[in-house]
Amino acid sequence: MDYPILLRTGALAGVLATGSVLAQSTPPVVTDLAPPPAEERSSPGALVLDNSLVRAQRDQAFELSAARNGVASIGRGTVRAAMRAQTEADLAQARQNNALELKGRGAGSLVKQ
Repeated sequence: MDYPILLRTGALAGVLATGSVLAQSTPPVVTDLAPPPAEERSSPGALVLDNSLVRAQRDQAFELSAARNGVASIGRGTVRAAMRAQTEADLAQARQNNALELKGRGAGSLVKQ
């Protein structure tokens, strides 16, 4: 058996194996924690929307509008109490209108004083 031919064949197989390993491209690492960088997405970078405010700007806008209105906050149940008082006032007005209408028709004795 000819050892030099065997050595050359082994060396050639080793070189071809090493070349094939180095020729392979490594796939990008994909994680579900964040989107890939802009270079891998072929994106120029972040998109800025003209009419959308970031959180700090929104908070500041709400504070400014509250300062303009003069209302720091609405207490618990304030709206409900105001609506109840308005409803009671509306009912009293309706009762008064009904009594005036009955008096106008001549049925004033039916109206409770």
